[in-house]
Amino acid sequence: MHANFSHDSSAKPYFTAHSSWLFGRRVRQTARRTTVPHVHNNGQIFVVESGVMAVKTQDAYWLIGPEQLLWLPPRLAHEARSHGAITGWSLYIAGDRCAFLASKPFVADSTRLLSAQVERLSENTQNTTWDARTACLAESFWDEFLSIPHQSVSLPFPGDVRLKRVADALCANPADSRGQQDWADMAGMSLRSFVRYFTADTGIQFSAWRQRLRILNAQEKLARGENVTHVAAAVGYESLGAFAAAFKKNTGYSPSAYAQRCMTR
Repeated sequence: MHANFSHDSSAKPYFTAHSSWLFGRRVRQTARRTTVPHVHNNGQIFVVESGVMAVKTQDAYWLIGPEQLLWLPPRLAHEARSHGAITGWSLYIAGDRCAFLASKPFVADSTRLLSAQVERLSENTQNTTWDARTACLAESFWDEFLSIPHQSVSLPFPGDVRLKRVADALCANPADSRGQQDWADMAGMSLRSFVRYFTADTGIQFSAWRQRLRILNAQEKLARGENVTHVAAAVGYESLGAFAAAFKKNTGYSPSAYAQRCMTR
């Protein structure tokens, strides 16, 4: 994703063997933005300070909230959308630095040190030549980034075309209340086969997958400032209490506290 959510080629960093290996800039959006599927030749680290960013690839869906970051490896097709105002930083990483990193995206909690380093680097890496101080800061940032534990918080999409029909239908309407037998019928499978194959394909039981999808959609809606009661109904919960319990179990926050956390500072 481009830092300014555009496709202006001038925003893309250019690296040579004799230049800097990192290019960063501050991101501050005041309205909802989206991108079409696209790729970067370089790796990207997107750090969210406030607001929520959603990123989708062919295989999975990630949601990055305040004080979190997302790693995107080079040449991975992805699309992105922000929900309302968002602030943060976008860093592009030269290919040779990406060789030892995960070949798939991951989310991690940012640290205070890393956020401070990113803020400074975004102010001092606009040019392709660095002074010694900037080079040392970049190496310190890289050590901190590599030490942060990864989280497994994505929503994986099934690869099986029959199961993908079900996933696509639920993504289009997370509130769809049809039972597992109905979804098995859509996939053209017996209920037993549907449950078994869905878990094997995604690594998550179907019921847990559907709940995670609903909570992710709820997070996006809350980040846009939508009413908690409306959000609960929109993602398929008839009981506000049940929604609040599920939301806190999955995110660690009550819906209202999460919405407050996403507000732009």
